This record gives sequence, structure tokens and C-alpha cells, in this order.
Amino acid sequence: MNRRTKFFVAGGLGGVGLIVLLVAILGTGGVRGHLQDNYQRVSSNGDSIVYTSSSKPKAVYESIRSAVKPADVQVDPQGYFMRYSSDIVAVTASGTGSRIYIDDERRGYAHWFPFVAGYWGTGGGYGEGIRGGGPGAGK
Repeated sequence: MNRRTKFFVAGGLGGVGLIVLLVAILGTGGVRGHLQDNYQRVSSNGDSIVYTSSSKPKAVYESIRSAVKPADVQVDPQGYFMRYSSDIVAVTASGTGSRIYIDDERRGYAHWFPFVAGYWGTGGGYGEGIRGGGPGAGK
């Protein structure tokens, strides 16, 4: 293989690699992109972004979960909760359909604390792992 052929092969492989990288970065909007593309945004409730669907909560939960795999889930009679690397999604009943809430991790944990506490940790934040607190605590 001569030098010119090697140059074209390397350039072609580099171009294909760049396209794959761009598709991976831009083509998958994560859970936020999935919600934006598939559900109707109705409001920003505080820090939450709220979407709506005419489908039942279980169907919405299953659709989101299959499209964008969560790190963890919590199912409660009040709703379906999915934890992602930096977001929490909650799907609750609303009339005959569903409301879908997405929050960043801190806001979502605070918002949905009664439903996820004890399952996804204590939500104590950054200082949670620091030792101390009295005799025998954390030692």
C-alpha cells in the first residue's frame, strides 16, 4: 500500500469515527430529549419540567424506560420513579392520562422524597459520607 492510499484510508476511517461520535453526542438527547420529542410540555413547575400524555402512567413509564434505560426505578401506588445519572423522572396519574415530571437529581430527590427515600439513599448530599456524629457513628 503506497503512502497516498494509506492517507485516504486513514482519512476515511477518521471521518467515519467523527460521524459516529457526532451521532452519539447529538443524536441521543438522553431522557430529556426523549421526553421533549415524545410528550407535550405543559409547564415548568418550579425547577421541574412537566409533560403530559393521554396514555396511562404504566404505559408511559414502560415507554420511557425502554427508550432510555434508567439507573434505578421505584414503583409506588402514587407513581413511577426513574433515576438517571443526573435526572429524576416521575410519572403520575392525571385524569385519564399522565403527567411526567423531570428534575435534576437534587431537586428531584427533594421533590419526590416521600416516594424514593430509603430506596435511593438518604438524600443527605455531599456531606453524607463524612465520618462523625458521636460515639461509634461512622467509625
